[in-house]
Amino acid sequence: MRAEHGIRTTARDMARLLRMLWRDEAGPAQACARVRALMEQQVTQHRLAMGFGRDVRVSAKSGSLFGVVRNEVGVVEPPGGGRYAVAVFTSAREPYANESAINTAIGELAARAVAAM
Repeated sequence: MRAEHGIRTTARDMARLLRMLWRDEAGPAQACARVRALMEQQVTQHRLAMGFGRDVRVSAKSGSLFGVVRNEVGVVEPPGGGRYAVAVFTSAREPYANESAINTAIGELAARAVAAM
């Protein structure tokens, strides 16, 4: 299977879905709470979360496809208030040679976007 034939979405659509999940608008409140709880248990801490300090709560879900797509979406909650839906999507023409550079870029881009808000 080629990446361009997979299921598609956009970063904007994923951010909208996250907003709906956090507001209990994506489905029944109990189902939204379950998704939030699962995202809070995100094991991958080397993408979105690496752009923020330990005092920032990050609930996220990552995804990759065939070494050419590496994405992460999540909700970032800095101390003192605020909640930000963040979606960073990346793609390459060939499989990534340096995954850690892509992961670092995802965290840095997320942090810049939140700081800009």
